Amino acid sequence: MNALSLFNDWLNDDYYGTTSKIFVPNVDVTETKDSYVLEMDLPGREEKDVAIELNDRVLTISSAEEKKAETEEQDAEKKDEGGSEAEEKPQYLLRERCRSSFSRSFTLPKDIDETGVSANFKNGVLSITIPRKAEAQPRKITINVA
Repeated sequence: MNALSLFNDWLNDDYYGTTSKIFVPNVDVTETKDSYVLEMDLPGREEKDVAIELNDRVLTISSAEEKKAETEEQDAEKKDEGGSEAEEKPQYLLRERCRSSFSRSFTLPKDIDETGVSANFKNGVLSITIPRKAEAQPRKITINVA
């Protein structure tokens, strides 16, 4: 394999996900003494497009955008078949933005308080705050004389 061939393979459309539609959102996780905070970039999505689930300390964040796009295309086709005048579908010359589903899971530490987890969505950034349980404090046990 020559260097030009290797370079061309690297620049293949599939590498960038334009044909395979792979989407993995970027995430930052920070920790304070009181909580863990997970921030995920989700540009172009709204809170209704995202599902968050916590089960046995596994936090799963997902979005089914791919299905939404398929439904929109099917609805457009039904309108076309109904005999009404439909708008002409644009022909893409370049298409880098894609709608794709994703699912990311994170195993959380044992010190989380599952009942206090909260989420916020603003400007395409999902923020999830996961409170920590208070650390168990040692206690003195008195010895009873029998």
